Amino acid sequence: MKTLARRVATLLLCATAATTAQAQPMAALASAAEKKPAVTWYESSPSEQADKVIAAFNAKYPNVKVRHTRLVGGNELAVRTVQEMQARGYTGDVLTGGADHLWQLKGRGLLESVDWNALGAGKDMAPNANMISTAASVYVVSWNSKKVTDAEAPSTWEQVLDPKWSGRIGSWVRAAAFAQLAANEGEDKATQQLERFVALKPMLFKSTFPLAQAVGAGEIDLGIGFYHSTLPPLNAGAPIKMRALDVVPMHIIYSGISKGAKNLEGAKLLLAWLASEEGALAYEGATGRGNPLMARTKTAQFIQGKKLSEWPPEKSGELGTLNERYNKILETVGAAR
Repeated sequence: MKTLARRVATLLLCATAATTAQAQPMAALASAAEKKPAVTWYESSPSEQADKVIAAFNAKYPNVKVRHTRLVGGNELAVRTVQEMQARGYTGDVLTGGADHLWQLKGRGLLESVDWNALGAGKDMAPNANMISTAASVYVVSWNSKKVTDAEAPSTWEQVLDPKWSGRIGSWVRAAAFAQLAANEGEDKATQQLERFVALKPMLFKSTFPLAQAVGAGEIDLGIGFYHSTLPPLNAGAPIKMRALDVVPMHIIYSGISKGAKNLEGAKLLLAWLASEEGALAYEGATGRGNPLMARTKTAQFIQGKKLSEWPPEKSGELGTLNERYNKILETVGAAR
């Protein structure tokens, strides 16, 4: 796995070379997009967050309209897209979700092929012609600062699995962090880590947002959750802190353009902007989910120098099988709150 620093350095070189060449295609796309219907964007953020992203986009491209539709789960994105394409031959123009769901749509031939490089995106941003990185959900350890000192808080996965945290730790009901760890650590080691985690009898939560709130409220001492879902209680002044561990599991959030999009030019323009520094910062500012491949995002700075662990999109089937098996192991702890 590449370190974040190496990946970001590569992207910075690509971005510098592409900036001048990018301006002309963007202007042409904007001119064409203005004459077409609003770009329909399927994505998971609450409307008040998405509205802020769209407002930032329209500050640069005021005549290109974007209409956001919230689809909370990745499965809903894939299912709805397939159903709409089968029923009427078109769906949302821009589709944003997890690697596995975009990969499913790519496999069905439902995504447009795009020359991302011509739009200014580096190779690491776009693993193939159908998908481009928009942001990421990054796993962290959080702790209640009134109950756990900074020195005592874990900085490695081995420290997280210390028996002293038995009955004092919580996590998402899904074991996806350990499945992502397997990409870097290997399946055998990740399985052993998960089994040791289960032995701690963690409190399980249906969402990482109430998990972070429970840590802030002192209901549990530690949590294994997401960076973006830990920000709300932290920013509200709750006694909660967080850090990235020695290996950082994460889920890249990708976007693609549906086949036969009604506003193809507008969709390309929106995604090129989201893949730019300006767009990445606007998206992170509104949603808390930053693009770790953009050096100036808070997310990239938070995990700088850490080793990342994620499965590439083409391994989505293997990851799905692993997630299913790991979830069953974690479920032995009991029902989620």
